[in-house]
Amino acid sequence: MKESILFDFATVQDLESCKQIVARKLQANQADCDDLEDLTKDIMKLSYSIGGSYDVNMIVSVTQCYLDHPQLNRKIKKKTEA
Repeated sequence: MKESILFDFATVQDLESCKQIVARKLQANQADCDDLEDLTKDIMKLSYSIGGSYDVNMIVSVTQCYLDHPQLNRKIKKKTEA
C-alpha cells in the first residue's frame, strides 16, 4: 500500500519520526510547547522550504534555529524550575 503524502512530500512516518526528534531537542533545551505536532509541521515545512530534507541532522539543525530565533519560537516555552 502506498503511503499518503501529508504536505511537501512528507509521509505520516516522516511526521512521527520528526516529532520524536523535535521532542528530544525541546527536552534537551529545557523547553516545551502546547502542540508538538503543529510545531513539528512548522519545522518540517521550514526544512523543506530551504531545500532540506526530513533526515535527523536537518531536523535537529532547523529545530535549534527555531529555538534560537525570537520571531519563530513563540510556540515554545522555557521550562521553569519548581
